[in-house]
Amino acid sequence: MSNISVQRQVTRLVEGGGRLGALSEAPFKIKNSLAGHPLFEDNRLKRLLRTLPREQVEIRAVQLLGADDGCYRRGELLKGADPVDVFERLAEKPSWMLLHESWIHDPEYAELMRQYIRDLSETIAGVDDDISDLGCWLFLSSGKCVVHFHADPDQSFLNQIRGSKTVFVYPTKILPELTVERLVYTGNQGVVTYEPEYEAAMFPPVPLGPGETVFLPLFAPHRVINDGGISVSINLGFQTRESRRRRNVHLVNLEMRGLGLRPSPFNLRPAVDSVKQRMVLAIHAKNKFFRSLRPVVPL
Repeated sequence: MSNISVQRQVTRLVEGGGRLGALSEAPFKIKNSLAGHPLFEDNRLKRLLRTLPREQVEIRAVQLLGADDGCYRRGELLKGADPVDVFERLAEKPSWMLLHESWIHDPEYAELMRQYIRDLSETIAGVDDDISDLGCWLFLSSGKCVVHFHADPDQSFLNQIRGSKTVFVYPTKILPELTVERLVYTGNQGVVTYEPEYEAAMFPPVPLGPGETVFLPLFAPHRVINDGGISVSINLGFQTRESRRRRNVHLVNLEMRGLGLRPSPFNLRPAVDSVKQRMVLAIHAKNKFFRSLRPVVPL
């Protein structure tokens, strides 16, 4: 029996103090029991780093608190860096690491992800058997680093395991519709860029220590500042029936813009949104079989 199976019998990975309300447009905190979990010990993380294909380990240079330029841009991508070496030197050389597809290449992380979602579905309304596009992403980063401003193409729960940080979350509505459409279509966080005027709309900062979790709403921009020590965290992302509906409308709107049309924003005209839902399969088929007709989206 694996360590994870034993852990499943002993404790829940998510605790909300009773069943909480539905997913919202604003961040909120819950508790996790991932601090001290064997999958996040140094030797186990190094094993994962050796298992993952190198292209699934994103390593970037970062700015440090007090020496940043206030623009919260993504740091340089360090393609030639050795993942294990970078991890071992996080305390001395500022870096930010994002591990993609751990659940695909390592079955123990896949089981952890499934257990987390099972526990989450018993804690949060709206997380049920209808979720899709489930994934987990590990973040390993230096102390006092300033993590770039970005948004994710899904909604997620960011779980702090080691170290502490402050998460700054902004409402999705601050982003231009075209930016959200490009994010949904490409999945590239880089299409979302910081503007100083966003600060006025920011939610109250969310401090996270080991065992604390914050919900990041669908497409909500955010940035992070780590405290003094090395930070280890894991983000569990997914789509729900409602988020898929919204994603489909944004995809259709992007296609319509490519034809020179001016589509109505999501949720402005619900009846029109329903029609757009029925167009998605045809659009997917068009883009699969007629690649030359795909929208051109600058990255």
